[in-house]
Amino acid sequence: MANYTCSTVKQISHFVDGWQMEQKHFKRPYYVIVAQVAAELNNTLSSCREINLTASNAQAASSRIGNAAMGFKVLTHFIDELASDTQKAARDINKLARQASMFATTTARTQMALERFELARSKAAGADMTSLSQTISQTEDNYQQQQQAFKGMIGQIQSKLDDLKKTLRTANALASVCRIEACRVDASNQNTFIGVADKVDEVAEAIRQRVDAAITLFTATDKDAA
Repeated sequence: MANYTCSTVKQISHFVDGWQMEQKHFKRPYYVIVAQVAAELNNTLSSCREINLTASNAQAASSRIGNAAMGFKVLTHFIDELASDTQKAARDINKLARQASMFATTTARTQMALERFELARSKAAGADMTSLSQTISQTEDNYQQQQQAFKGMIGQIQSKLDDLKKTLRTANALASVCRIEACRVDASNQNTFIGVADKVDEVAEAIRQRVDAAITLFTATDKDAA
């Protein structure tokens, strides 16, 4: 067991007493960002379900029309696939964001502990600080490891956001082809298929805006940290 002097114990006790107050004022920019990303991508999942429903309605309409809408029926498969891929990506990013959010709290607490320990050491000048110095050294190692792991998580989130944005580019191409196929059916059914194309464009744009916002948040924070 470590043998701390009375002076050292007194200083460390200040760390415990001031914990709640310090935590309220501690800044965690990434903690806030990953929480925002999780919230935004939760909304994205609802948008993906809208695309799925749109594809199902289009498929039903294609079946009713028959051969004239065969090309469009094939397209509904790709629309479904786009929705599934986007949904999976959003869930993966959401999961990473939740993990990063919890990890950010752990890292912030370790940093706060280091600051308190350093304060205790500076105010106990002349006392035997061997045990506390060893504790500080171990905490510093833990902090460095936590920072690296956390940065790795943030990097994964940013990479997946970029990949999701690339996937969403497919939506514009699909919507354009949908409008071309709509011209192949009779006028009474064209509005149904044009409506599908408009819906795919609309939902994809809404998701894209959320992804862009998330990427911008990370970029702004990186610049502030530089």
